[in-house]
Amino acid sequence: MKNNKLNTGITRLALGASMCAALAACGGGGSDNSSASNPADNTPTVTTGGTAAIGAPIVGGAVSLKCASGATASATTSSDGSWTVSIKSTDYPCAVRVSDGQANGAALASPLHSVAVASGTTNITPLTDLEVGVLGKGDPETWFNGAKNGDLAGAITNSNLADALTKLTNALATLPGKPALPNGFNPLTTSFKAAKGDAGDNLLESYGAALTAAGLSQSDAAVKTASDTALTQTAYSATAYTTGLGYTTDPVSIQMGSSVNLDGTFGIAIADPNRGQYTAKAKIDSDGNVTSFTDAGKFTAVVSLLGNRVGQLCTANGVGSVAAAQPGQYVYVSSDLTEVTDPSELNGKTFDEYEDCTKSGTTTFANGNSTFTGIDGGTDAPVSVAQALTADGIADPANHSVEHAKVYRYTDPASGMTKYAYITVNSTIGTDDPLTFDTDTKYVTIGLSQ
Repeated sequence: MKNNKLNTGITRLALGASMCAALAACGGGGSDNSSASNPADNTPTVTTGGTAAIGAPIVGGAVSLKCASGATASATTSSDGSWTVSIKSTDYPCAVRVSDGQANGAALASPLHSVAVASGTTNITPLTDLEVGVLGKGDPETWFNGAKNGDLAGAITNSNLADALTKLTNALATLPGKPALPNGFNPLTTSFKAAKGDAGDNLLESYGAALTAAGLSQSDAAVKTASDTALTQTAYSATAYTTGLGYTTDPVSIQMGSSVNLDGTFGIAIADPNRGQYTAKAKIDSDGNVTSFTDAGKFTAVVSLLGNRVGQLCTANGVGSVAAAQPGQYVYVSSDLTEVTDPSELNGKTFDEYEDCTKSGTTTFANGNSTFTGIDGGTDAPVSVAQALTADGIADPANHSVEHAKVYRYTDPASGMTKYAYITVNSTIGTDDPLTFDTDTKYVTIGLSQ
């Protein structure tokens, strides 16, 4: 970060001692600070700063502080979303806002808010914006604009902050995928980086996708969080599996979700750290299965089974060996299914298998092996189920791929009927000879017992 430069005209007119008295807040890197603190106050300055992000850093955002003492300060966010200001320890607490700037190359859709209780870390994100909604009992922007310095100390208290964190947690649990705060993570005060792989950044990605799928604006969510109102009618959580990018043998797992929204629509949300956000609106039947998209987003097709407890989502990315126009991208299983680790439980069962969101054949289990028969009548050699369930998976050296599988059980509480489902992820192994790289061996499948 760069240090702020003093205006050269002022520098020529002011002496060093009077300069220090005139400037109540001198900022760190990436900031342009000003303050209305009492010039006669000799209290040492302290630093407040953090990360402004939405799942990507907010770059060039204008940060404004309004403090209980009457002091104000401002800063500009850096390329990583970081910002910092210096104010006096007697100025706190402060209301904080970031506006303008860009994230992911697009203009920030609306201002976001936070609060600074003391020096140290103060983040500004959609999650802190929800907490400010609770503190201000409504729309955060309306509260920030109308808040006087005398209002802040009464609103920003430890008790109110604890209540805001509880209501934030409750609200998140009603969004698709039921995103949750990482252990020990406080959105306001826990340092994080707006970069892929960071737990705080991953949460913001999931929140953004979930909010879009729920059909809500940030302001809608803040107002509802303030009144402790659910953000959807019903939220569901699932785990999606997909192949890694490039050469990899390890399947990628991603938390995904769906929901029956307040307006009666059905939403689907995936925040893939490698491929970006996928959201869609869909129709569901009386059994809860997705039948078609009303707003497909990036998806091209879907297979939804067992009340949408197991399914496959297809996109235009990748290679489709069964339906070239809609290659399978994700397979998913609901959190209420039980994983099966004993392959003998499957003996004698036949499954309908789906690849590229269309039926590709059947798989029969016997003596610890599975045998696939395609819709064309061709039958593959038997495969060891036990090996497919291990971390090593089943290698296919001829095609430079490895297949990993997971099997699940679901018993309907009403009928007592038990059904089994499996998912497979075939990932490509790296090779020194690019001519032997067979992209057709990179695919995902699901199966449901007949």
